[in-house]
Order: sequence, then structure tokens, then C-alpha cells
Amino acid sequence: MSLTQIAQIAKLDHTDKETLDILALYENQIISWLNSKEFHSNHWASKPYVPLLNPDSLDYAFLHPFHAWTLNLPLKYYDFVAFGSKFSGLDIASGYLLACDAHGISHAGSSSAESYISFYQNLLIYADMKEKGEISSIYLLLDDFVLDNDANKLYSLIDASLALHVVRDPILALCASLCASKLNADFVFDENSNLQAALQSPNSDINSHLSNIKELFHDGFMFKLLSPSMKSLCLKEYSDFDSAHAFATTKGIASTLGLKAPQNGSFFSGDPQSFAGILPLKIHVNTELCLYLTSVYASDFGIYKDSDISPAFTLAHSSMRVLLAKPDDALTLLKNKELFARTKKLVELASKKVLELKISPKINEAEILEFLLTHDDARKLAKSVLDQHLMLLKQLAPALVQSFSRYQAFELLCAKDI
Repeated sequence: MSLTQIAQIAKLDHTDKETLDILALYENQIISWLNSKEFHSNHWASKPYVPLLNPDSLDYAFLHPFHAWTLNLPLKYYDFVAFGSKFSGLDIASGYLLACDAHGISHAGSSSAESYISFYQNLLIYADMKEKGEISSIYLLLDDFVLDNDANKLYSLIDASLALHVVRDPILALCASLCASKLNADFVFDENSNLQAALQSPNSDINSHLSNIKELFHDGFMFKLLSPSMKSLCLKEYSDFDSAHAFATTKGIASTLGLKAPQNGSFFSGDPQSFAGILPLKIHVNTELCLYLTSVYASDFGIYKDSDISPAFTLAHSSMRVLLAKPDDALTLLKNKELFARTKKLVELASKKVLELKISPKINEAEILEFLLTHDDARKLAKSVLDQHLMLLKQLAPALVQSFSRYQAFELLCAKDI
């Protein structure tokens, strides 16, 4: 079996030198595995992207992540996946899942290969923490859709046997997206900052939001790509996480997914979206010292607990937390009383400024429907996008889609196009 033949079996570019060089490093192991009874007698041989090494016997910590991607190795060391579009309520769910000691990993990267490598590296970190008993559960948080030529491969390497899917009336999600204000990702707070002025104005171009498949309306695509491995699906709707139902919903999710049961308390009376788009906020104390003002719902304290210095401050809201950029900076603050006093003043000022922010909606769902009624191109675009977005949900839970009152009103508008 030649390297070219191996590449073709794995659906790799057999003309790419880097790919062939990587395959050459594992050539004997690959050939032995592909010819083994174990490969042919279980499910690996039937995978759309067959693994070129035995995933069950590999310690991923000793493999280069890009090599693992090239060798079609499925991601592992997580307990379930959670997926859904932005503004569906998935971010709220992930905040409440922290009460179950369930810690989500989202990807960083614009391409499938970059996303895989990001997942791979972070899973090793979290898996080590789980093995040490520092956290209970790990899941992949799939809120952005990676749309490139390797998307099929990426999602085929994610085992969605156990999955949480959070959905929402897409017209309400569109409205929330249109109204969302947020700070620039690189914004740094100091004494002279004006948070209100620093907020980015929401983009009111409805067509651009409808075309935002990467973040907003990708449920149909992602569901289809994950479904071959899906065996048990926990389906929840945005309203399941309102203050009246959040604890019961999270308790039910914990039971279904085998998570640590949440404890009733003030954690579920808060709002994970209180400071969405604003926290975490980077606070610049001096050229050497930066901190992050964040929320208990937005930060994974399983990872950052050694950096949490919140008790040193009087914060404006009970859900706010303060994290050091580097845990070693705690000693710097302890040794320098003047620096600590300045830091305390700045952090507490930032927390007050965040709490004072008032963001008024710029548009409501009735205005969206009116716009779609009177703009043929936008309505037809919305029809195409939302048909794809809901295509599998309509089959899986038709009654739930019928309960999306704003979406049903939109469907009535589209009757004129038939």
C-alpha cells in the first residue's frame, strides 16, 4: 500500500507534499491498522473519513494536533456536545451548566483545521483537569458554524452520540441579533474610558443578519452533519431557561446527560445575559498588569479558579467576578499596597460603569415582519435561509416549530410568493 493509496483512502490530497510527509512518519502503523481485523470488524472502516490510526489505543497527548487532523482522528475526551445558533439560548444554557460542573470548550479558528486543532489542544487541558478531579464534565460548545471545504470532515470527527440542542423562534433570534450592542474585542478599560461611547452600534441591515449563516442560522447544516453519530438528543427551547424554569430545566438536562445535579440557589435567579457583549472586560492597570472583569455565567472557573481574586473587591453586581491575566500577579498586588489600592478603585469603577449601561432595543419583531412584508428580496432570502435552518427541526419536533408564533406569522407573509 503506497502513501498515495493511503491518502486516497483517507480522502486526503495525494498531491500535497506536506500530507505525504506526515503519512510517511506513520506509514508502517497505518498499514498495520488498515489491514487489521479490528479496523474491518468494527465501525471505523465505515466512517466517511476513516482514521488512519486506532483512536482507541492512542494517547492524543503524544501526537501533534495537525498530524491528528491529517490522520482523520476523531476528537475525544469529552462527554457530550451542545449546539445551536447565536441568540438561541445556548449561551444561557452554557452559563447554567456550570452549576452542573460541566465545562464547555468552543473553538478558535476560522477554518476547519484550525478549529479542530483548537478543540484538540483544549480537550487535553480539560481532560487532565477531569482526571485530577478538578472538574466533572467536559463538552464541545458548537455555537459557530465552520463553513469551508473541510466542514464535512470536521463535523464527522465529532462524536455527537449525546447532544444538547437549544433552539428559538428564528424571528426572535433575528430581532436579538439586530439589537445586540457590544464592545470591540480589543477594548481596554482605564480611568478615561467611556463605556457607553465605546459600545458598537448594532447593524440594522436585516439582509446581512439573514446571511449570517456562520453565527445565526446554521442549525440545519450543523444538525445534518452531526446527525450520523447522534443517538440521544436533549432538545430545549429558549423559554426553558427563563427565571421560572431555569433550575428545573438544568436539573432535567443533568439527568439526561449524566451530569452532576445542580443545587437550587441564587445562581439560578440571575441572568446569564445581563452583561452579554460587554463582559468580559479587560482592565488596564499599568503596562505590566491587566485584569478581566467577567461574570460567573461567562467564565469557566474550573479553568480560571487560581486567577479569581473577586473577594478582594466590592463589585456592583453579585454575578461579577475578577480574574488576573496571570496568577502570579496576585503576589505583585499583595506586595504593593499602592498598586492594589489603584487596582481596587479601577475595578470597582468599571463594575459600576458596566451596571449603569442601558441598551435600548433598536427594533422589535413586529417591525421585522413589517419590513419582510414590504421588501420582496429580503423576504425571499429569509424564506430560503430559514427553510434550511429549520429543515430537520420541522421533522424532529413539528409541534415546537408550530409554537414559534413570530415564525408562523412570517410563513403567512410568504404565502403571497406562492
